Amino acid sequence: MPRYGKIVVIKRNGTDGIVFPLTSTSCLFGRKTECDIRMRLPWVSNEHCKIEINENKEAVLTNLSTVNPTQLNGACLQQPVPLKHGDVLTIIDRSFRFEYPLQSTPKKRRSRSPKDETLQQVAEVELLHKQTSGAKSLDAS
Repeated sequence: MPRYGKIVVIKRNGTDGIVFPLTSTSCLFGRKTECDIRMRLPWVSNEHCKIEINENKEAVLTNLSTVNPTQLNGACLQQPVPLKHGDVLTIIDRSFRFEYPLQSTPKKRRSRSPKDETLQQVAEVELLHKQTSGAKSLDAS
């Protein structure tokens, strides 16, 4: 199942709470039981806002409430907006942080000093010599 990012609940004390992974191309916030993230507060609309993953794999936030608009980074949402990593959306007095999934990046090889290179070569030569001279293998008891 692909992961398109995650929604992190921001507790009232500012610490991170429950994490909701985005594993489908749509995430609906609201009061209805069918919502992906359900908020049982009377001021929250049945369908308050949604995050949809578009064809470019961008998460787009859309406000669905006419009474209490969703806020993005403190500003009321007037039209659909692509989310950036770390954006905070607020519904009434509940806040959530959107995070894109970590990209796997190739690890840089640490450069070795010439001394380290020489020690590595010596160890490899010794191992090769033991294996070819009939010595016990390293994993034998």
